[in-house]
Order: sequence, then structure tokens, then C-alpha cells
Amino acid sequence: MRWTVFIILLLVCSSCEKERGEQQIPFSFVNQDINLNLIQYQDLKNIGGYIYIEGGANAGFKGLIVYHEGNGTYKAFERACSYDPFADCDPVIVDDSGLFLVHECCNSTFNFNGNPMSGPASLDLLQYSTFVDGIYLKIRNN
Repeated sequence: MRWTVFIILLLVCSSCEKERGEQQIPFSFVNQDINLNLIQYQDLKNIGGYIYIEGGANAGFKGLIVYHEGNGTYKAFERACSYDPFADCDPVIVDDSGLFLVHECCNSTFNFNGNPMSGPASLDLLQYSTFVDGIYLKIRNN
């Protein structure tokens, strides 16, 4: 009897997961070194500044958003939405207001810690490790 209840609960929970559409973001190797002195990365010198790095070799599944939080602290997030990383639409971007991140395809919004704020997404954006080594910002898989 217990096994029957357990199996029914397991089936119900797994079907809920599928209804939400949330799927694990596929592993993609991330190994980026950004020379903070180069002109194309000047926005990262400003607190609140950000850049996009297109997906591909060593740059995540759908690319990266790199954000300067302040005091030499940078954050790098996967641009694939945690709600539906396989969606065939534009990846996560910084909203025009500059106050949050948005995936316009499903209308999920995220704060600059990668936490969901609204929309169907309930999982955080995938965040990568960052550290500054001299003039280089290094971004790696956690």
C-alpha cells in the first residue's frame, strides 16, 4: 500500500514539473578571460554596467550576461531561462530599465542575483564563478 501511494505521488510531482516547463540547463563549458582594459568591455568599469557574451565555445549554453555589482565584484549568468532553456527565442537580457533581467519569451524576470521575481520561472538563473586576476575578469564553471 505504501509503495502504491509513493508511486502515485512521484507521478503527480513529475507531471507538475513537466507542466511548469522547467528543465535543467545542459552543461556547457565556460572558460572566459575578459581584459577589462579593452574598449568593448568598458561598460564593466561602471557599477551596474553589463555586457553580453554570445553563446558558443566556452561561453555557456545560450551565452552570458556579465554584470558589475560594485567594489570589483562581478556576476556572470547563463542567458538560457531557467523556465525553458530550450525555447527557440531570444535569451535572457537586461531590461531596458536596467533594474532586472527578463526573458521576454516567457515573461520571467530575475534580479541581479539570478533569483526569479515574476513569471513562470521558479528556479534561479545558472551562475558562473568570477574572479579578477590583474586586468582580467575570469569566468568559469562553478
